[in-house]
Amino acid sequence: MKKNIDNFKIFYSSFLGKAVSEILSKKISTLWNPIDKSRIAVIGFGSPYSESINKRIQRLFFLIPRHHGKYHFGLTNKNLTASINEYALPVDDQSLDRLLVIHSFEYLTDHKKFLREAWRTLDKNGEILIIVPNSFGLWRPHYKNFFSSLRTFSIPELNSLLLNNFFIPIEFENSLFFPPINNSYLLKSVSHIERFGNKFFNFFSGVIIVKARKNYSAIILNETQNMKTKIIRNTKN
Repeated sequence: MKKNIDNFKIFYSSFLGKAVSEILSKKISTLWNPIDKSRIAVIGFGSPYSESINKRIQRLFFLIPRHHGKYHFGLTNKNLTASINEYALPVDDQSLDRLLVIHSFEYLTDHKKFLREAWRTLDKNGEILIIVPNSFGLWRPHYKNFFSSLRTFSIPELNSLLLNNFFIPIEFENSLFFPPINNSYLLKSVSHIERFGNKFFNFFSGVIIVKARKNYSAIILNETQNMKTKIIRNTKN
């Protein structure tokens, strides 16, 4: 199936999509307590999760990758929407406190370039929250066939990507332990399934959620080391 914004709209209007948004919204709220006058951006398709982050904010940006297509959110004087290139975000340096990435990271072809750009936009103590399909989860076929995602991830892969691109992983969470079946009777029991899965079957969760903090000092140390290396080379020459 070709990836476009309509696939997300169809999914989140179904019983299954509503159950997913409810569960993941609770996860987001747990990982991110509201901060007064916070500046938040959502990259990907984030409209189902706006209520979980749209609290005590100063500004909220919905940044939709161009390859997803166009979509208009309900706007207020506190939020804006834009169609963007994920590798050149239309956001000033250190102008965000938080960055939520959902239905986006699994479509990227250059994760290093994106994370460096995310690092640029976040304030010194800024945080990024990334939600991606689990390589070993029940939802892997659904993400590939329905959402046309390019890849899935494991916790070690995410941990390595973040550490190598100036972020410090703080917390990993697993979610969506029920099969992606659009059955209203099954979905009434998802809260019980989630509790059971979190306790015994983390490895097979549908998605992985990682919260990481910008490592502001890392790039300074990296640049200092590069300068020292250049000086040593010049001295030898």
